[in-house]
Amino acid sequence: MLGGATVEDVISQGDDRPPRQRRRRLLAGAALVAVAVLVVVRHLPHDHPGSHGPAGRPIQPPAGSSTLPPSGIVGRTAAWAPDARLPRSGPSPDWFWPAVARAAPILGLPSARFGYGFTRLAGGWAIQPDPPGRARCANCDAPRPIFYLADRARRAVLVARANRVAPAAVKSQMWLTTYVPGSRPGLRIGVAQRYDRSGAKIGAPVTLPSEYEITQGTRRGLLLVSMSLDDQGNSDRLWNPATGKVLHRFDGVVAVNATAVAYAPPCVQTCPVHVLNLASGRQAIVKMRPTDTASAGVFSPDGRFLALQISRGNGEVSDDGASATQLEVANAATGHAMVVPHIFVSSDAIAGFGWPGSRDDLVAEFRLDSRVQITFWDPVARGNVAVADINPADDPAALVVG
Repeated sequence: MLGGATVEDVISQGDDRPPRQRRRRLLAGAALVAVAVLVVVRHLPHDHPGSHGPAGRPIQPPAGSSTLPPSGIVGRTAAWAPDARLPRSGPSPDWFWPAVARAAPILGLPSARFGYGFTRLAGGWAIQPDPPGRARCANCDAPRPIFYLADRARRAVLVARANRVAPAAVKSQMWLTTYVPGSRPGLRIGVAQRYDRSGAKIGAPVTLPSEYEITQGTRRGLLLVSMSLDDQGNSDRLWNPATGKVLHRFDGVVAVNATAVAYAPPCVQTCPVHVLNLASGRQAIVKMRPTDTASAGVFSPDGRFLALQISRGNGEVSDDGASATQLEVANAATGHAMVVPHIFVSSDAIAGFGWPGSRDDLVAEFRLDSRVQITFWDPVARGNVAVADINPADDPAALVVG
């Protein structure tokens, strides 16, 4: 059980990010090339013992082969839903409809030379101009404008200026952090303020511990992560801003939302993922096969599901020597997981995944061979995947997956 008093009155008053998420977004952006696959898992079942193909057999890599196929998408295909859309970043962000290759500008955002970054919130996104490269910037950590874009909204709204942004525990709210003047790397102190979607301040500002920033606002406090590269292990801490006390320390956090933290502590052989319910203190365990590890994860918008990227350490490799990876979706309450079918690729092919809509629609982004595809799959019906080919001119690398 977690210790400490509930801080709902401080942090709550009644969906590309923090450093780990931001690093993932930057790495994904750098890694993306003009070929990608977006895999959408829609209407996930509440619980399912396993993933099966059309004939009811578990999806497995080719028998007798130690190398991965060139594409993780196999089998017959169907049509993509015409109303499905994703935000697209860049100097002038817009909405993009993959099925019809149509785009519409997101209004309210001035053109930004170096593009925009998207941070997923419950109910929408926080959008912030990307800073220029360090070589061209004497003050890259200067506060920048933060905008809010609701799910499927046509216009973004200016909220405030800040250095950092993180999701709050309440829908459509965010924590904005500004560094104390004179702060420098190694001694950075941030002052965090909670805002609603209209730019109104909520509650009093909070001074964060030196060299820590907010990953996520939760119902039990703020999950903080160390900004120090020298901080190894237990670098994430659940912190009560009312008392200044640490309620819990975590090692190997892979995902967090307003009510739960998923983490995979150091292990020797079998490396399960622990899902801690912050309200009850109960834990669900997502079991792993020996040699498999969860390298990243994202909770669904309603918190029922946890998508995990599973790296397989049993010898399967791609032609360039990269190890195998699959996606699994676990029930956050029970830990029971299912494999996302038809997704078996090398670890260097996956660029990111998330839940970019308000429903439980999982989107995963992959680099594959010589084409750009977006696929949609309904695991309840177990039908064919729906595929849309994306023209490289439509800038697939800028699509925001969550």
